[in-house]
Amino acid sequence: MSLPDESARRAAWSAYWATGGLHSCVGSFEGNYGGAIGGFWREVFSRLPATPLRALDLATGNGAIPLMLWEQRGQGGALTVDAVDLAQLAPKWHRPDQHAAIRFHAGVAMEALPFDDASFDLVTSQYGFEYARRDAALAEALRVLKPGGTLALVMHHAGSVLVQVGRAELSHQEHLLAGEGLLACAEAVIPWFAQARRGVDPGQFPMARGARAAYNAAIERLLARIGAGAAPDLLVEARDWTHQLLASVGTDPAPALEALRRYREAMVAAGLRTAELVSHALDEAQAQALVASIRHTRPGADVRCEPLSQAQGLLGWGLVLRAG
Repeated sequence: MSLPDESARRAAWSAYWATGGLHSCVGSFEGNYGGAIGGFWREVFSRLPATPLRALDLATGNGAIPLMLWEQRGQGGALTVDAVDLAQLAPKWHRPDQHAAIRFHAGVAMEALPFDDASFDLVTSQYGFEYARRDAALAEALRVLKPGGTLALVMHHAGSVLVQVGRAELSHQEHLLAGEGLLACAEAVIPWFAQARRGVDPGQFPMARGARAAYNAAIERLLARIGAGAAPDLLVEARDWTHQLLASVGTDPAPALEALRRYREAMVAAGLRTAELVSHALDEAQAQALVASIRHTRPGADVRCEPLSQAQGLLGWGLVLRAG
């Protein structure tokens, strides 16, 4: 799958965040902030000075990091957070009267931040920074970070279980969306299901028999793929969803066809996001090049970039810059 252009990226991520998900990789968390990722952030936050704090969260999505910061540091009124994202945002948890210290800025690229130099004590990003043009985004992050401030990033690792699952799901999406795949075959049989609901026997029509045979063959291929492949969750979901859709077909096929169209569009958008995840994940050389760039810009600073793992496997890189 080719990578999306800027407008497709923005639309795909805006649609995703509108579903209300707090994270872009929900499977990597236990609750909101459990496991290795939550441990990374708690350690970062625990080492911040107990003084008024101004923070910036890059590629914030629905604001998982601003929410965690507010829960830990926002009760005493000594915290302000600016959270930016290229996508359109409306986090469902955010209440302006309750979370007045948190300001969301939609349509903002990490490579061109609308903030003054040395404005922030803390700059963060969780599974977002790596999607930017890294050199430009790093220059901007360091520009707005105060001398002595902290930069903390969680980034996708090229060898992580998330990337492995992503590659498998891209293959599954391609299979489902193919001309002979489950969704196309379901589209072909829906009108005949509607005919049956009207009391017409589709079996008398060769085209109906052919459509049903193609659908059954698609199901058999899908079941074989579920049994043999890695990360079959998407395939199981598609099978169950399609069965429910066909069971719901009435005398008018239009509603079912419309539901199928929306499902296909959602799968295409998910594929765009997954392709980005896989292509932007950092290998060891890229992670170390990022560290070298930070050290060049901030000589003497303490910069560490280490893999984050838990029981499920490798989850990503955790990078922290602190003043030396």
